[in-house]
Amino acid sequence: MAPNRSRLLVFTLGLLLAIAALAQVVGGDSSDLVEDGTVSSSSLNEQPSSTSNKASTSPKPASSAETTVTTIPWLPPTSVLSPRPVSFNPIADGATRITGYGSNVVDMVGRWSDYRTIIYRSSNPGTELLIELRNNEQTPIFSLGHSDWNAPVEGLRFLNEVTQGVAEIAITAIADWEIDLLPEAFLWNQQIDSGHLPLPGEFMIFSSTGLNFVGSTENPMTRGIGDLSVYNACHSPCTGDPTIWVFEFAEACSHTPTLSIREADSDLFERTVSPTETGSGKDSVEVRLQSYEWLQVLTPCRWSAEPIAN
Repeated sequence: MAPNRSRLLVFTLGLLLAIAALAQVVGGDSSDLVEDGTVSSSSLNEQPSSTSNKASTSPKPASSAETTVTTIPWLPPTSVLSPRPVSFNPIADGATRITGYGSNVVDMVGRWSDYRTIIYRSSNPGTELLIELRNNEQTPIFSLGHSDWNAPVEGLRFLNEVTQGVAEIAITAIADWEIDLLPEAFLWNQQIDSGHLPLPGEFMIFSSTGLNFVGSTENPMTRGIGDLSVYNACHSPCTGDPTIWVFEFAEACSHTPTLSIREADSDLFERTVSPTETGSGKDSVEVRLQSYEWLQVLTPCRWSAEPIAN
C-alpha cells in the first residue's frame, strides 16, 4: 500500500503544480488586453516598450474631456485692392464733373439731368478710356472713348439723342479719368461770361478744351486732342459760302478719323464722309462743309484744324 500512496501523492503534487503554472500564465496575459474604446489619458501618454513586439494602436478617447485637435487647411494670403471712390462735383450752372480711377460702374439714378454734352479725359499716356451710357436695364444706349493708343485720351461728344433714361455709366479705364456732363449752351455761356466773344468770320470748334473760336487772322487755327465738333456757321459778317476744313494729325497717329455731318435742324450725325488727303501726306485731310452744317471728327489723335474759304 505504501508504494501506491507514494505514487498518488506524487501525482497529486504534480497536478497541483501544473494547475498553479497554468494560472500564472493566464493571469500574466490578461494584464496586456485592452478593451475596444476604453483607454485612460495616462495610457495615451505611455510610450511603447522597446522590447515589445506588439503592433501600436490609437484607440478613440471615450471621455469628452479629452482634447480634440481640428486641422484647418492652409490657404495662401490674398491681396484685394480697394477701389478708389468715385466723386461727384458740381462745376457751375447745372454741370457735373465725375472723377475716378480704373474701371467702374457709376450709378446715375437720381443724378442724371438734361445733359447735352460730355467731355472726357484721361491724362496718362498708354491708357484707355471707354464709356457706356446705359439705361435701367443695363443696355448701352451710347458709347464713346478710345483705347489702344499711346497718348492721353480726351474728347467731346454731344448727347442730343440720349438726354434721358441714363441710369448708369460704365467706365473701362486703367488710370485716372474725369467726365464732365454739361447742360445745353453751357460752353457758349462760359465763353460769354468770361468776355470771350467771336470775331467776324470766326467759326466754333468744340473739343475737350471747351469752345474755341477759329478762322480769323488772330485765330487762324486751333489745336487739341481727341473727338471734336465743328459748327460751320461763321460769326457775321460772313459770305455763307462752303468752307474747306483742313485737319492735320500727329505723325505718330495711325488711326483713320471718322468724319460725319449733320444738318443744322437735325440732332443726329447721319452722313459719313470720306476725307480727302492733302498733298502734305496721310496725316492731313480736307473736308468740304456747307454753311450751317455740323462736322463730327472721331479720333484719339492730336490734331490741328483750320478753315479755308472756298
